[in-house]
Amino acid sequence: MNKITLNLLMLASTLTLNAQQSIQDSLEMGVGYANEVYYKLEDGQKQATPANNWHIGFTTDAYSSTIISNAGLPSPGMGVAGMSIYKYPNGTNTAFETVDTTGMTAWTKIYDDSISFELGAFNQGATGHPDYGWGSYNMANHQIVGNSVFVLKTPENTYKIDFIRKATGTITFRYAKVGEATGTEISIPLSTTYAAKDFVFFNLVTGEVVDKELEDWDLWAVKYIDFYNGNIPNQAVTGILTNPKWTIAKVNVGSQTQPTHQEFGTATYSSNKNAIGQNYKELVNMVWQVTEEDVYYLKNEAGDVWKWYPTKFVGTGAGKTVFMKQKMATVGIESIEIQFIDIYPNPASNDMTIVFDSKGSSVDFTIRNQMGQVVFRENATTNTGITQQKLDISTLTQGMYFVEVNQNGNAMIQSIIKK
Repeated sequence: MNKITLNLLMLASTLTLNAQQSIQDSLEMGVGYANEVYYKLEDGQKQATPANNWHIGFTTDAYSSTIISNAGLPSPGMGVAGMSIYKYPNGTNTAFETVDTTGMTAWTKIYDDSISFELGAFNQGATGHPDYGWGSYNMANHQIVGNSVFVLKTPENTYKIDFIRKATGTITFRYAKVGEATGTEISIPLSTTYAAKDFVFFNLVTGEVVDKELEDWDLWAVKYIDFYNGNIPNQAVTGILTNPKWTIAKVNVGSQTQPTHQEFGTATYSSNKNAIGQNYKELVNMVWQVTEEDVYYLKNEAGDVWKWYPTKFVGTGAGKTVFMKQKMATVGIESIEIQFIDIYPNPASNDMTIVFDSKGSSVDFTIRNQMGQVVFRENATTNTGITQQKLDISTLTQGMYFVEVNQNGNAMIQSIIKK
């Protein structure tokens, strides 16, 4: 039996359940929702920036292929959201110089995913490793190499863009106005220069990198793509997105009980970026109303839990959400212990077994590919002590993956090979 043992430092923590007092605060996007606003729960820090000063955004994660678009821009013509974005249907990136937009109105538009930050507009059509939409992973040089041209119609111009590669955390792309033969090539060192940020943005009109994000933000009041009224897809809506570090539980607590509800431990949490989204408010008889029966609990891997619920929304004139926040739980570090994780066999074909020293009753298993995207997730009930868990990985394609074992907010990570 081939075993690989990895010793890691783990934080043994205790959960403090003494909730702090509720605090009222607000997020104001301004007239016509002209701004985006970042917000930090812990200290209430806010950062408002113009909603229309970027076109595309890149994740700074060196292992991610995500490229998003701005739904907050004015729509050109009859475009339903932000820019009109198309994957050029008449050739690969070798067709960059000769892009022809004849018949463009009949092309299929592409949009950011409404649920996950991982699937941006330019990742649409991805079939999974090694295909990431705008490019494919090259096993020889460990880069994502671009293979597509995109056309972006904005109120100012129509642009063509080719994402050339992402390598060692640096994105390289070229862009030009349609009709221009050659393009301007840009390289942005995302995971070094902007390591403290989640996203870095780019303005096609000015040709400049836009560093607008509040470091370590929790909430983002912004226009994004989602279903409108739950049934009209790919619409630009206004709401509040949550940082990927949080999982969120929406709990119906009944009328008049939002201030007193504290039962967050048994709630069902999801990683959906739009878990708060747009649906905390609705327009009734031309008057905005907010939910009086729902609270949202935000929980991170460290074990911190916040309660959030709205109390008022003022629409176009202010774009203002008034809300209550309350820190329900926090994790205090008591000691550092040596734990271990074994995974065998490695390489594995269909099944693999994880051996670990369990410190709780529940454990989460997550497998990510080399781009950092989640390809497998499972939760199991465990007893304290040495525990074995078998996982079925038969559906994964061949290649390297990273297995994360997460318990009580502490994570252990080990690489494996699927053969």
